[in-house]
Amino acid sequence: MYVPYGVVLLPSRQTRARFAAFAAAVAGPSPAHVLGSRAPAHVSVAHFDGSPAQAASLSARVSARTLPVKIIGLLYAITPPGDYYFPAGGVYFGLEVVRRPSLDALHREVLGWIRDAGATPLGQVGDDFRPHVTLGLAESPALPAWPDIPRGEFDATLAFGELGPYGTFPGLAGA
Repeated sequence: MYVPYGVVLLPSRQTRARFAAFAAAVAGPSPAHVLGSRAPAHVSVAHFDGSPAQAASLSARVSARTLPVKIIGLLYAITPPGDYYFPAGGVYFGLEVVRRPSLDALHREVLGWIRDAGATPLGQVGDDFRPHVTLGLAESPALPAWPDIPRGEFDATLAFGELGPYGTFPGLAGA
């Protein structure tokens, strides 16, 4: 049986809490999805479909490597129904991250691990890799005041987990 997994960069608990509070403020009263206790903020390095054995192979390669990540801005995008991560569709909102050489190299390294394990990458990979922190999905998210938008750099540590609904990693919530 194949299950979706992912290698991600996980910010500190304090940074995750700050992003979740911001996401809740932007999402409005009834979001389809928003960061929270079962959906920790993360920057995806690569997602893949694989067997438990393939997942174990990749998990064994994940080390406690930390990278600095820099926010470049806030993006709103219309997501049509039928999207892999947001099946019902809606307005995606997230923090876009600078695609630095170190992050790009890590992405390509993890794609090599996925290929070596015989698993199948999911989502935007290779030249289409777009690092970001998904904040949520809502029908009509609010536009925050500029000073409230998270910006700057934060450190994030490499982690591995099973992919949950809306591209989340519920198993990493307590990390």
